Amino acid sequence: MSTKPLSVTHPISKQVYTLTDSGLVEVYDPTTGQRGLFDSDGRWQSGEIRHADLQVAGWVGRRARLSDRNTPA
Repeated sequence: MSTKPLSVTHPISKQVYTLTDSGLVEVYDPTTGQRGLFDSDGRWQSGEIRHADLQVAGWVGRRARLSDRNTPA
């Protein structure tokens, strides 16, 4: 199994959505260098970026929950 973090580039904004080790979604804007952290429901947690695409944040964030279910105890 790959340990590479899940990362998705938004097709319109070009912001990069990455799943963090803590299960939050980091949104990075390569044009401004700003970052923000969101939960899988798109709720802002911290950072300069305060708004995220709910669909992309949800898709990336829910991958953490799916990984947890597939990990042997």
